[in-house]
Amino acid sequence: FGIMPRNVQQTMALDLLLDDEIRMLTLLGSAGTGKTLLAVAAGMAKVFNEERYVRRCAESLLAQDYPRDRFEILMVDNNSTDRSAEIAREIDGVRVLDEPVQGDYAARNTGIANARGEIIAFTDSDTAPAPDWLTNIAEMMDGDPAIQVIVGRLAFSGSGRLLSLLEAYERDKTAYILSSDDPRLFYGYTCNLAARRSTFDEVGPFAAVARNADVVFVRKVVDAVSTDAVVYGPGVAVQRLEVSSASDYFGKQAVYGQDFPRYGALANARPLTMSERWSIFRRVTRRQRYPALDVVLLLMVLAVGAACYDFGRLLSKNKAP
Repeated sequence: FGIMPRNVQQTMALDLLLDDEIRMLTLLGSAGTGKTLLAVAAGMAKVFNEERYVRRCAESLLAQDYPRDRFEILMVDNNSTDRSAEIAREIDGVRVLDEPVQGDYAARNTGIANARGEIIAFTDSDTAPAPDWLTNIAEMMDGDPAIQVIVGRLAFSGSGRLLSLLEAYERDKTAYILSSDDPRLFYGYTCNLAARRSTFDEVGPFAAVARNADVVFVRKVVDAVSTDAVVYGPGVAVQRLEVSSASDYFGKQAVYGQDFPRYGALANARPLTMSERWSIFRRVTRRQRYPALDVVLLLMVLAVGAACYDFGRLLSKNKAP
């Protein structure tokens, strides 16, 4: 999102991330109406099979309840080899840019450079933002000038009790971490993140790293300002279309485990302790008033997820030179 002065024509930019993908950048704005000007970024991941999500992502952005004449959608083609760029160009109201330097950070930074708003919001092409996504981002930013970065809520696309339990846990985990005063715990994800343009001016663009530049960016903001500058926005919601089953969730945990040694070193990060995880588990089960069977079920699936995460870290260690 990028907020613009009221006398400047509004635009909005949406940036897509990950290797071999189209990346979107959408700017949302206000021109003399008191509305906040926003810029949204959405990324196309895994170009050989993510093309099926591109249209739904763009349609979700075009269907935002924020006034349509106050935002523009820009997509940055980052050397995609499937039909992602072609599909993007078919969608009325989408402008496609090109970024030849491979990498999510490069595409995001290209989107930011072309955005004209004062707030920039990011999402991925395999997500579907809720209709009030942009409105809630603007309201949070307008309501508290101290907020520099908003990390939003992730919902899963699949149904069923397992995913429902895991989604509730992940929601409470993110809220717990982003209300902490320990900078080493903080993280973010550009599938649902918003930041002020002035924040990028202060701490710089996304770092030139293969993955997890979003985590590094959040840590830079925390170090430059304070932990209070990065907040969780439960009403800023997107649906992760690629997570439709528990097995998808477990696969993600393995990837996160592989990523941690890299971004952990770059951002001086630490994982949650078992005590902290247990505290989150107790909080979510009590708040949701789960019956005993659901408590046991959640504990079991979290144990599997933790094993997948540890397996990913082991793989990463074995691959290290």
